[in-house]
Parts: sequence; C-alpha cells; structure tokens
Amino acid sequence: MTDTHTRVALVTGGTGGIGRAVVDRLARDGFALAVHYVGNKAKADEAVAAVKAQGGRA
Repeated sequence: MTDTHTRVALVTGGTGGIGRAVVDRLARDGFALAVHYVGNKAKADEAVAAVKAQGGRA
C-alpha cells in the first residue's frame, strides 16, 4: 500500500529569522506549508515563492 498522507505544517512568524529558517527546512523535508505573518505580506509572499521555486507547496 502506498502512503497517501501529506505532512502539513503551519509556521507562525514564518517570514523572518527562526520562522523563515523553519519554513525552509520543512519545505526541504517535504511538508506542505501554511506561512503565517503579521504586518508584512510581501515577506510572506517571498517565503511562499521560495518554497514553490524549490518544488514545494505553500
């Protein structure tokens, strides 16, 4: 039987510092991500674009 489960993570504060590093690492590990932000949509969009550029889902 094949594994059809998708691992999903919500990263709060995922636009800078430790949060952004967590986003990058989880994306490399195959997680689908929801990136939470407060106040800087452009940085959140940048984080999502970086994940997608590497073939990930965000």
